[in-house]
Amino acid sequence: MRNSKLTRHAEVRLSERCKLSSENLKRLLDNGLTVPVATQKGGRHAKRLLYSSLDQAWFIVVQDADDGGILTVVPLDYLKNRIAVNTAQRRSARSRVHAFENPRATRTTGSAKTSPVAVGQLPALNQSLATYGWKIRVCYTIRGSTSYKTLLRTLPEHGDPANWTTPGPIHAWLRERLIEAGIPFKTIERITAERKGQSESVDGLLEHLPMTREEIEACR
Repeated sequence: MRNSKLTRHAEVRLSERCKLSSENLKRLLDNGLTVPVATQKGGRHAKRLLYSSLDQAWFIVVQDADDGGILTVVPLDYLKNRIAVNTAQRRSARSRVHAFENPRATRTTGSAKTSPVAVGQLPALNQSLATYGWKIRVCYTIRGSTSYKTLLRTLPEHGDPANWTTPGPIHAWLRERLIEAGIPFKTIERITAERKGQSESVDGLLEHLPMTREEIEACR
C-alpha cells in the first residue's frame, strides 16, 4: 500500500474529532501502528484501529488499501455495536503507539517506565523510523501472473533477519501486512528484506506465520 494521504473529508473529520495532526496521523499509519479490524468493498477499504495518546482514546480509520487514501476518522465510541473490536485489539493498538512514542522505556516487568511522549513532540529517533527498519518485498503468483508488493518497513522491536528464525513479533506483524495487502498466503513465492543496499532472503518467515486451521488447509 502507498503512503497515507488524507481526503478533504478526512481532514475535516480529524480536526473535529481528534487532537492528532494530519502529519502525525499519517506517520502512525505509515509505520504500521494500527490494528486492522475489518474490510469492506471486497477488501479494498480497510478499517484500522488507532490509539491516540493525546486523546487517550481509540479511533477507527477507514483507508483505501490501493492508494493509501484516508477516507474518514471516527471515534470508536461512535461505532458501538456496529464494529467488533475486542480488548486484545485495543491493548495492541495502544501498546504499539506507546512503544513508538517512547522507544527507550524499560519493558521489564516491575521496572519504572517513563511517561509517553506526546505524538506532536516525537523525538528525532521516531521521526526517522521510516529509514530504520527493513523493507519487506513479497513475490507472489495468482492465476499464473507473478506480482511484487513492497510492504511497510519493519519496526525497531522486530530486530534484524538473523532474529526472525524463531516465532516473534515480526511474524504477527507480517501476517497483518499480508492481509492488508490482499496477498493470499498460499500464493507467496519468496520474501526478501531490503535496507540500505542490503537484500536478504527471508522466506523462513512463512514457517512461523500465525495461521488459522482454515488458512493452513488452504495452503496445502
